[in-house]
Amino acid sequence: MRKSEESLEEDAEEEEEEEEEDQIILTPTKPYKSRNHIEDILGLDDIGSQEDLDNERFIMQSLRDLKKIYDTAIKPLESLYKYRDLTSRHLGDAEIFAKPMVLFIGPWSAGKSSIINYLLGVERTGQALKTGEDVSWNLTRKLYKDSVCSWSLLCEVPSGVSAGVEPTDTQFTVITHGEDHTKVSGTEMASDWAYSSVQKFGQNFLNHFRGIKMASPLLQKIVLVDTPGIIENRKMYERGYPVNDAFQWFIDRADAIYVVFDPAKMEIGNELESLLDQLKGRESQVRFVLNKADTIRKSDLMRVIGQLFWNLSPLLGSSEAPVIYAVSLMTKPFHPGAPTKFLLDQELMFLADLRDTVDKRVENRILFARRHAVRVRNHAKLVDCYLNTYYRHKSIFSSKKKIAEQITEHPGDYSIYEGISTLTNVSRYDLPDPGIYRDFFRLNPLYDFRPLTSTCSYFRGCPLDKLDNAISYDIMQILGQYKKKCKALSGDKDESR
Repeated sequence: MRKSEESLEEDAEEEEEEEEEDQIILTPTKPYKSRNHIEDILGLDDIGSQEDLDNERFIMQSLRDLKKIYDTAIKPLESLYKYRDLTSRHLGDAEIFAKPMVLFIGPWSAGKSSIINYLLGVERTGQALKTGEDVSWNLTRKLYKDSVCSWSLLCEVPSGVSAGVEPTDTQFTVITHGEDHTKVSGTEMASDWAYSSVQKFGQNFLNHFRGIKMASPLLQKIVLVDTPGIIENRKMYERGYPVNDAFQWFIDRADAIYVVFDPAKMEIGNELESLLDQLKGRESQVRFVLNKADTIRKSDLMRVIGQLFWNLSPLLGSSEAPVIYAVSLMTKPFHPGAPTKFLLDQELMFLADLRDTVDKRVENRILFARRHAVRVRNHAKLVDCYLNTYYRHKSIFSSKKKIAEQITEHPGDYSIYEGISTLTNVSRYDLPDPGIYRDFFRLNPLYDFRPLTSTCSYFRGCPLDKLDNAISYDIMQILGQYKKKCKALSGDKDESR
């Protein structure tokens, strides 16, 4: 009995030694990369300083002025002509006062979550977003413990076990600042005024939507959004909710959009091409990130970047070359032989670009408001053009419903789009497709709207004139005043030095 107890103790000691050996093997021996430059470039050390507080006060004053212009000059025409029924591009408190939104999209397991973990400094902690690398690592550990493979030999994966990295990015995840690390369900997120409009995508979307709050200095300045990875052999509609519409909701509100690629998965299939098509018109905010670039041999790196450039160029709406950052955004050491200096320079450029998004918060909001105002004006003028056509063809004995349907179903027969380009300063290329208006007038009958001339009054003036003044003068005046204040603040800072 005593011998058996001794043998059991010996077996337990051997198991403990094996576990310790496993731990030693599984723990990296190289030091992790420093991330001090992140705080420096993003200006995180300045948060809470007097300069930061003064700048934030100027920002909020400028945004309140912008909100006043929206209420008095933009919203009236927006309401009269039901612009919100036409598009998901809205302007309100949520869009004006929200922190800059940084959106990460791309193929599954390209490294979107890893980049966010790196920026927030939560890698290898309980707060980190789950990544494809985590799944691969856990699978390798399992295979090792099951004695399927050893670290000195190539793994032989048994049948029925997938050695590939399974998709982990299946949700729209909004990461915001909070004192405690908290996970928020999609239903709770939709109750927030900033995200309430996502409820139109249905409950199944809310099941794939969540929020995460954590105490990070960077999140005091921006909001980060991780998105579902694109899987080419799985159609968007198979997810059970309008994925493209959900992506568009975030794209319309993003200040910066980073499309992330893995060097091993640079092919652009139909699903990803469809998503890239939704970015047209937003090229100034889109950047491309070739992550895990340290896994590419130094001699092949330029060729791989060129290949990605070649794949992307035909799909973009702009004639300008796409901005591509080749980086390895994680604190793990670079692979041996990687072009260290080049990768570090690229990372510094990426971080400077992100800092630029923070610094241009007011400018981006003002330019977005102006674009929105132009779209509202164009919409009102186009509806008015439809109405003029309707009244020209309507007679006492004709059916108003039939005449309206003929015009809205076949606008080309009445040269409506050509007419508005001739009679106004509206470009045909700035107007939505006629099919969109066909659906719009099915929801809102044409004859229920008022001509623009009838919206004017002696005391209040014309809503269209107020909107034109806002577009030409008032909105841009806010930007000029803000820049002037920032310049004065910068001068005071230099003098104090």
